[in-house]
Amino acid sequence: MKCRNEKFAINLAKPEDAGQLLRIYECGDFKGNISVLYTRRPDPFKSLLLEGEKVLIPIITDKENGIIVGMGVCIIRKAYINGKIRNVGYLTGLKGLPEYRKRVPFISEVYKYLHALTKDDVDIYYTTILKENESVQKMLEKKRKNMPEYRSIGEYTVYCFKTGTSLKEKGYTLEIGNITELERRYNDGSGSFNFSPINVNLHGLRDEDTYVLRNHTGEAVASCAVWNQQSYKQYVITQYRGIYRYLKRFPLKLTGYPNLPQENIPANYGSIALLTVKGNDPLLAEYFIRRVAEKSENYAF
Repeated sequence: MKCRNEKFAINLAKPEDAGQLLRIYECGDFKGNISVLYTRRPDPFKSLLLEGEKVLIPIITDKENGIIVGMGVCIIRKAYINGKIRNVGYLTGLKGLPEYRKRVPFISEVYKYLHALTKDDVDIYYTTILKENESVQKMLEKKRKNMPEYRSIGEYTVYCFKTGTSLKEKGYTLEIGNITELERRYNDGSGSFNFSPINVNLHGLRDEDTYVLRNHTGEAVASCAVWNQQSYKQYVITQYRGIYRYLKRFPLKLTGYPNLPQENIPANYGSIALLTVKGNDPLLAEYFIRRVAEKSENYAF
């Protein structure tokens, strides 16, 4: 497909483009008091394909030198929307080389291309933006020609839990579960949450990564998995600023918080996945996750 600027071309990425995609992923980080580089080493192409049932990766190429200067991603999967199964498209990975950002309208070109390819396969598109990234929010929410209409539907918070801290049992027993049981429990209750995916086959997940919490009668009241994605998805702290320059040397575990990761080394993290809690009880959910974190000493958080 042609770009409005005839010096550039837009098409879908191929496996041999992985090196250039990685260059784009690692050309910038999220600035702030804690600068974070989100990357997909060693192969972004293979990494992205693990995220959905169908994944499209448009790239913009400088026709003069063959350099990939921008990219985007649409991850298509079946998910619950208002209790019904729909095809959703998650828009992510909109990135470009810094030296080209003012020369090519990356976002509008990529969206136009993606929409042409997916409009018959996707019922609703969604994306996520950091709350602090106000400039991007304003840009996307402003109505523009050749751009989809963005509507804010709310916020969510990502929590980090310290690992290895002992908690009282409070009449509950934490057990290692199995993937089959987790899938059953998840599918029984996931329809009440919008954008909950139908496909729960998580790459690399093992039975020993799953947990079930039982009450004094033996009833399973919560379950989840601790998913290790570090082999293909990493978070790297590139710089600490402000007070964090001093806190990075302090053993924060003594105060109840996870220690800050070392700079320029991928963080050793695990992600909570397939979480189900009886009655969606927030207090029970917090207790359960803290119990799971207690047993996850092989992760920093």
